[in-house]
Amino acid sequence: MAFLVLSLLVTSCAKQYYYAGISENTAEEIVSNYPSNNYSKELILNLLGAPLIKENNGDLWIYVSSKDYGNETFRKSVYKKTLKLYFSNNILLDIKELSL
Repeated sequence: MAFLVLSLLVTSCAKQYYYAGISENTAEEIVSNYPSNNYSKELILNLLGAPLIKENNGDLWIYVSSKDYGNETFRKSVYKKTLKLYFSNNILLDIKELSL
């Protein structure tokens, strides 16, 4: 019984990572390969999912990703990234990456 209580306390205080938004690996792949590949809007939707915000008649898409660590009560942000994808004629033209 004491072992069960102790293990519950340890796991509740253990640091865990929480990801929100887009996959970091997929985003890095797109950022490094977009100049040589013609990513369409449809392909980006398949890779990253729907953007958080669409602007300029659908030619600017904004995605957000963050990684937090901590337990359920105390979370500390490790990083927050914002990706701005610019399209022209349905093809990915440019990406701006902002780290907050």
